[in-house]
Amino acid sequence: MKTLLYIVGMLIFLPGCHKAEVNAPSESDDPDTVNYKVVAYLPTWKMPYNPQWDKITHLCLAFGTVKADGQLDLAPVEQNRYIIRQAQNNKVKVLLSIGGGGSQNFSTAILNETTRNVLIQRLNQAVENLQLDGIDVDYEEWEGSPTGASPADLQKQAALENLYRELRNTLGKDKLITAAVTASWDNGQWGFYNCINASMHQYLDFVSLMIYDETGPWSGTNVGQHASMPFFENAIRFWLETKKLPKNKLVAGVPFYGYKFLSSGNATGAEGIAYKDILSLYPNAHLTDNVDLIYYNGIHTIRKKAEFIDQNQLGGIMIWELTQDSPDVTKSLLNVIHEAWKN
Repeated sequence: MKTLLYIVGMLIFLPGCHKAEVNAPSESDDPDTVNYKVVAYLPTWKMPYNPQWDKITHLCLAFGTVKADGQLDLAPVEQNRYIIRQAQNNKVKVLLSIGGGGSQNFSTAILNETTRNVLIQRLNQAVENLQLDGIDVDYEEWEGSPTGASPADLQKQAALENLYRELRNTLGKDKLITAAVTASWDNGQWGFYNCINASMHQYLDFVSLMIYDETGPWSGTNVGQHASMPFFENAIRFWLETKKLPKNKLVAGVPFYGYKFLSSGNATGAEGIAYKDILSLYPNAHLTDNVDLIYYNGIHTIRKKAEFIDQNQLGGIMIWELTQDSPDVTKSLLNVIHEAWKN
């Protein structure tokens, strides 16, 4: 599962430029070859933590902070260098994840060519200095609108694609460049799905769809499951058919957390809660997807999602995030994924 097949991407010479453009070497460009990826996020603020290395293939360290001037704050990652060596010694690839839901200056950095170049050079230095396997981009500074991408989003979209292209040219074909994207599909949501265009995929090794947070404290009266099976299937079909994401590059995200709502008719004040903490309150909660007003994915739904990925020969599964799982192997969501695919 962890064997990577690298194929050299097409070299395209840009007009007026002597430097060749390097496209992404997919981890498996043959659509009939499936090397499932288990991409797990590990927040630096949850360290130290000892992952089950034999059950994951890629570790994304979250997050490197992008500053407005293109510089990076990597202090939390540098303080936890040990995890990089441990992962690679266990044949797990390690990526620095930049951005995240709390980022504020990412847009400022990439919209300006000078600061974008600074960011690219700092990312290249980080890969070299920390001996990383690549960069994961979790860009979430979109505005959205009822009709799709806003005018400002279209400018950000162009800048983000420039970042991917220029970062690929700088890092070359032997380093991974991946993206985590909001997995919204055309179901009346706030247009975030229109912010990613199909031409970006050529620079990326794989794309992780964040197929969760369909509801939450921002959702008015929408109290219920935030990562349902129908939402999972519809999001994947939308990204395959409409966004033209190659199936071997599609990594489907699942949550290791849920939401605890305060009432049945109002989502305001709902709080995120780790799967392991749900089990500490309700020891048999792994057998279902909701208990009282807490909604999450239990072992049966996670198994269904792993089977769906297998049946459709997708690129793999993404997890937010590792430390939220149960340490009990009989209730562990990571173990469910491992057992579903180990044969």
